[in-house]
Amino acid sequence: MQDILAKLKIETKITYIILGTNVLIWAAMEISGGSTNTAVLVEYGALNRYLVLGGEVWRIVSSAFLHIGIFHLLINSYTLYQLGNFVEDFFGRTKLIATYVITAITAGLLSLVLSSPFSVSAGASGALFGLVGLILGNAWAKKTYVFDLPIDERQLLPFVAYNLVFGFIAPGIDNWAHIGGLVGGILLGFVFDPALSFDPSPIKKILPKILGVASILILALTAVFWFLSIWGINVL
Repeated sequence: MQDILAKLKIETKITYIILGTNVLIWAAMEISGGSTNTAVLVEYGALNRYLVLGGEVWRIVSSAFLHIGIFHLLINSYTLYQLGNFVEDFFGRTKLIATYVITAITAGLLSLVLSSPFSVSAGASGALFGLVGLILGNAWAKKTYVFDLPIDERQLLPFVAYNLVFGFIAPGIDNWAHIGGLVGGILLGFVFDPALSFDPSPIKKILPKILGVASILILALTAVFWFLSIWGINVL
């Protein structure tokens, strides 16, 4: 029994927890009236400038776990599976959590400032661009590793360029969130090193842990306010 529990502990990854959370919330939204229904999106924590300015700041994070329709969920789930596993394996789970949450925040903030105040947006895309930004920023910082990362950052540039151009052309895409997440991730890439790297700097050893703990606390507070909102309890 202990061997089984040990194996489960080893194989449980943050990437899969995020994936599972996204799927469960999407399913709950479908049951509640449909994930493409604006009222349902707002009820479950989608991003809107007026609601955030009204005190519901938690929506900046909660919106990164919502998806609009099955296609949106599938595309982002596949991307998260690829990028999340890569970042978790080579940077560590703490840096994955910190990057996902922090870039979801930078994505949400830029969206709030530059998108239409009447828009209702949701999706993990901003945080996913944050993971891409982490890899790009880390590569551009020219750090020294014990190993070579099994990815060429130049492979990611066409992905970034295509999605940003498409985001400005196609309607209904919160491209400012993409840009906000990407920039936030690039900045983190200059701070976060892969798990196995030569880094004598104490600040680069302790900062990811501090940001990781802060991200977990932010997630916990977001979950509390999300549940209170779902149950119609207004504490603000």
